[in-house]
Amino acid sequence: MLFLGLAFSIIIIFLGYKLFYAERQISSLIKQLSVINKNKSGGKITIGLSNKKIELLAEEINETIVIRKQSEAERMKVENDLKQTIANMSHDLRTPLTSIIGYLQFLKLDELSENEKKEYLEIAEHRAKSLEKLLNDFYELSLIESLDYEINMEKLNINKILQEIILGRYADFAERDITPNIEITSNTLYVMAEKKSLERIIENLLSNAIKYGKDKIDICLKEEKGGMLLTFSNTFTSLTEEDMENIFDRFYMADKTRSGRGTGLGLAIVKGLVEKMNGTISSDIKGDMFNIYCSFQIIN
Repeated sequence: MLFLGLAFSIIIIFLGYKLFYAERQISSLIKQLSVINKNKSGGKITIGLSNKKIELLAEEINETIVIRKQSEAERMKVENDLKQTIANMSHDLRTPLTSIIGYLQFLKLDELSENEKKEYLEIAEHRAKSLEKLLNDFYELSLIESLDYEINMEKLNINKILQEIILGRYADFAERDITPNIEITSNTLYVMAEKKSLERIIENLLSNAIKYGKDKIDICLKEEKGGMLLTFSNTFTSLTEEDMENIFDRFYMADKTRSGRGTGLGLAIVKGLVEKMNGTISSDIKGDMFNIYCSFQIIN
């Protein structure tokens, strides 16, 4: 009996110690969490190694802290991107609006000749159309980036669509005095895409090359690794690593003066449409050529 009583006492003392130690660990967890939450830091919980369940709890808490920190960083990035978008849009809206208002005020002057009035009216109309394009592009991009934007996919012959769009831009090439180097595979390539969206992608990439290309434009469509690769390349005057990192961002322009040659939304629209249709898009610089690569899976 004495032995049983002694054994029972030892067990009670051991369990009491385990409970006391567990309570200390839990109190430590609460205190550390309180400090982390108060300071809004990304620190992690530390504990002893005697209780597996408390260890697992601490690991889960630490994982939650990491996720919260990542979410906070993403939220800050979204807020900064939104602020930058609003700032850029405000600038790009204000520029044509100020010009339109200025020329309309000129038109009120009595001493203007009819020719001058006609000239000022044409300039104001041109600025108004630029403003309309900016608003239309921004509206389109906002729709594309919405979660409920619908894409009606169908089987499309991308060779045919590309050829038709290139032929339709012949006058633009002639105006820039550029003869494009065109390489389109003889194999007919079919992709699953929405026709109007695929046409918009090609139109925007072609417009970008024509608008900013210095003196040479290459267009290539080929089959690669079970998919198709569409490449638009053009010589350029000045692009930096920063430009490459941000080229598909909303309102981003390599021209820091924002001189009005574009809205800064064309490539953002392209990226949004490509990704909506399960494609990929990227860019790089090789030698004196700026390249944009667009790829989709080929279907039979």
